[in-house]
Amino acid sequence: MSQPRLFLDEDVHLGIAVALRRRGFDVLATPEAKRRGMTDEEQLHFAASEHRCLVTFNRGDFVRLHERYVAKGQGHAGIILARQAAIGPMVRALAGFLATATAEELAERLFWLKVD
Repeated sequence: MSQPRLFLDEDVHLGIAVALRRRGFDVLATPEAKRRGMTDEEQLHFAASEHRCLVTFNRGDFVRLHERYVAKGQGHAGIILARQAAIGPMVRALAGFLATATAEELAERLFWLKVD
């Protein structure tokens, strides 16, 4: 079983990627991948092609994209949805979630991250 790799959507602050990497997680943010301005569907396709679980605050659009992927039998490495929050609480919530999850458990699934 392998540790999940993350791709942070454009609306997720780059500081979250930096902090998670300091904790040993494999994280790539949209600006680092030079993917700013891409559509949600293009972002999910990229994340899936890189075997990275996508993290986003854009709940409505990505719920619909997940449902579309499932209906078409398309695979992805998972989607983590959260409410927009400060960097510290987001890092703690994601680190706690990732500490108990495997890439295999996240694949093809949608998760709602609780952020305090």
